[in-house]
Amino acid sequence: MRQAIAKTAKVTRREVAEMAGVSEATVSFVMSGKRYVSDELKDRVMKAIDTLGYYPDMIARAMSEKKSNSIAVLTNDLENPLQMKMIKSIEEAAMKKGFFVNICGGTMNLDRYVANLISRHIDGVFLAGDPYAITGSHMDQLLNNNISVALGTVSDKMDSRLCGVGLDFTEGMKIIIEFLRDLGHTKIAYLSAFDNKSGGDLRLSSFIRYMKECFGINNPILKTGMPPYESTVKAGYDLASSLIADKTEFTAIICTNDMMAFGAISALQQAGMRVPDDVSVVGIDDIIFSKTFYPALTTLSHKVEEFGAEVFRIICNNIADKSVVERKIITPELVVRNSTAPPRIK
Repeated sequence: MRQAIAKTAKVTRREVAEMAGVSEATVSFVMSGKRYVSDELKDRVMKAIDTLGYYPDMIARAMSEKKSNSIAVLTNDLENPLQMKMIKSIEEAAMKKGFFVNICGGTMNLDRYVANLISRHIDGVFLAGDPYAITGSHMDQLLNNNISVALGTVSDKMDSRLCGVGLDFTEGMKIIIEFLRDLGHTKIAYLSAFDNKSGGDLRLSSFIRYMKECFGINNPILKTGMPPYESTVKAGYDLASSLIADKTEFTAIICTNDMMAFGAISALQQAGMRVPDDVSVVGIDDIIFSKTFYPALTTLSHKVEEFGAEVFRIICNNIADKSVVERKIITPELVVRNSTAPPRIK
C-alpha cells in the first residue's frame, strides 16, 4: 500500500508578519525595497522569512501589478570577464533594492528574447553587449511595452526614450595616445575589432583624430576587424599577425580591449618581439587578468564597479518614472603597468 505524501501548506505573508510582530505592509516593503524600513524591523522580518521558509509568488505579483521587480542584462559576450564583472556590479546594486537580475547571453535569438522579456513583465533591460546588434524594431517592442531600456553607450542619435551609460572612449583614446607620446612613441598602431562601417565605436575614430592632432599623421597604422565583429584573444592575435606580416615599422600597439591585447602580445612574442622592449602594448577595460598577465598590461580602466552601479540607478529611476531619461558618460583612467616603456633607441 502506497503511503500518502503530506502536502505542506504554503507560508503566507500574514504568517511572516505575525512571527516578526509587524504589519503585512512592512513585510511587503522589506521584500520590495519600495519604502524605508529600519534595520531592526528588517532583521525581524528576514529572520521570520528564513524560519518559515517564505517564498513570495513573484509571477502572480507580476501579473497583477504588471511589474516584476526584475531587470534583464542582454550581452553577446559572456566569455569576456569585463561583462561578468559589470553584471555582478549591476546585480549587487539591484539586490539592495529588491530587484532580481536575469542574464541573457547572446543576440542570435532576439525575437525570442524580446518576446520572453515582455511576457514575463521584465521592468527594465540593459544592453551590455554591442547595442548595434539590437534593431530599432526590438527597441520599440520593449519600449512600447513599458519596459525601460538602457544602452551601454551614449550618442545624440539615440531614441529619446532610451537611457544610457557610456565610457568616454574619445577622452580615453586621447589619454592613451598622449601617454605613449610622452614615452617617446610616434609609430603607433591600432588593432580595432570594428571597422569604420560599424558606426558606433568611437575608439577607432578617436584614434585617427588624435594621431593627427598629436603627430600630424593623416593615415595612421590600422588593422580592423569585419562583421561579425569579435573582440577576442584570437581577433587580437590575427590582427597583430597581419600587422607583423606587413613589415610596417611600429613601436606601440593599442587594442580595442584587453582580450585582444593578450592575443596581440602572443603574436608579437611568437614573432620574436619582446614586450615592452621592442613593442609597447595598451589594452582597454582593465579586466581581472590584466594585472597578472605577463607582462602586466597597461590598460584603460572601465571603472566597472561605478559603471554597473550607475546602470542600475538609471534604469531604476526610469522604471519609477518614464519621463526621467538619464544618460551618463564616465571618464576612464589609465592604469600603467609593465607592457609599456619608452621605444628602444636604434
